[in-house]
Amino acid sequence: MQKKLLLFSLLAAGSVIVARAQFSEFQNNAAASTFTLSSDQNTLQIGGRTSFYYEDRVMKQGNVNLSHNGFNVGDMDIDLLGKTANKFIYEFHLSPIDLVTAAATQNTSNPANSGIKAAYLQYVGFLVHIKLGFDKVPFSQGSLTEKWASPMWSHANLYGGDYFSRRDIGLTLNTNLMNNRLHLYGGMYSGLGENCFEYGGDASGKPEFIGRAEYSYPGKMKYASIDEENSPVVNFRVALNARYMDKTQPAGHSVATDVPDAPGAFGLRIVDGKRSVYGGDFIIKYRGLSFLFETDMVNIQPTSTADPLYEGTATSVNKNKVNAGGFTTSLNYNLEKLHSCVTIMYETLNPNDLAPGHEEWLYLGYAYKLSGFNSVFKIEYYRPMVEDVVSDPLKYTAQIRAGYQIVF
Repeated sequence: MQKKLLLFSLLAAGSVIVARAQFSEFQNNAAASTFTLSSDQNTLQIGGRTSFYYEDRVMKQGNVNLSHNGFNVGDMDIDLLGKTANKFIYEFHLSPIDLVTAAATQNTSNPANSGIKAAYLQYVGFLVHIKLGFDKVPFSQGSLTEKWASPMWSHANLYGGDYFSRRDIGLTLNTNLMNNRLHLYGGMYSGLGENCFEYGGDASGKPEFIGRAEYSYPGKMKYASIDEENSPVVNFRVALNARYMDKTQPAGHSVATDVPDAPGAFGLRIVDGKRSVYGGDFIIKYRGLSFLFETDMVNIQPTSTADPLYEGTATSVNKNKVNAGGFTTSLNYNLEKLHSCVTIMYETLNPNDLAPGHEEWLYLGYAYKLSGFNSVFKIEYYRPMVEDVVSDPLKYTAQIRAGYQIVF
């Protein structure tokens, strides 16, 4: 009951997330350039991005399949974002390449490369902004931060989409208080995340509730990991967020058969039962240096004692619950005179506390900026320092990606 009261309180206070626009609640596009059309007080921005990279994996002995090695499309996006004179905002953001890939594989569930990234209508004429549609949900600093606005080519495993969905369709509310320093977000969503277009809904007919509260000083901060402004004074943001769903399935239905893609790689995104996710994050920026920390913990209570998530353990051992999650921490430095920035990140994860083992990752990133992140060369290297051979066995020992990105 306390969990539900917390989430409903945050929901009543409000939430909205806009991916990238100068008039958005979350200004992720620190360096984005857009083409703007305007008539009277109506504005339409047309933007997007394209990127390509070369990937090379160091395979373990005996693994001769090198299909991952070679050139890849990172992004090929088109973003239309408008604002009307009567205080409505709308956005339609899609990736044609990801849509074609999804259609070819009959799978629209890839959270890292969602074909539709935003499709919503928002009203900002009230103290509490109201948004209806599909977009990022208000949870996780790492998820809300665009990977293209950093030296990295990908999100960390914790908030990349395997542990919880990054986008969903539903109702989102938002309000800002205390001279734009306190921000409260909340929403009610399908709970299927990026699979909402694929399945529409699940047999439970119950939503997922998400809430986020954050405090920024001296004012609201953009969702960007790099301090491109070389902040002359200390800027920081601290936040807490939570999400809850009860997807207990009615007789004759199951998540595995009705929405088989929705649970994700580790079966954590949706389960036949109850699921709660709690997390917090912190970022501080000063003179080009930025430090980030985030932790997210998943608690799942599958209805069936035979659920695979219990790993065959007895009730006396698992106590009818499964825990997962971990934390990430990163240090970034913006060297403006050298048109460069660097990132080092450490991550530790446990996909299932009832299975032996955990995993640890090291990430390194470098970006050479010809025009901020609008025109930039990026190189990313990451490797598993500790491999979870039970829950997440790997075929490689390291990976490197290098390529170019243009934002327009």
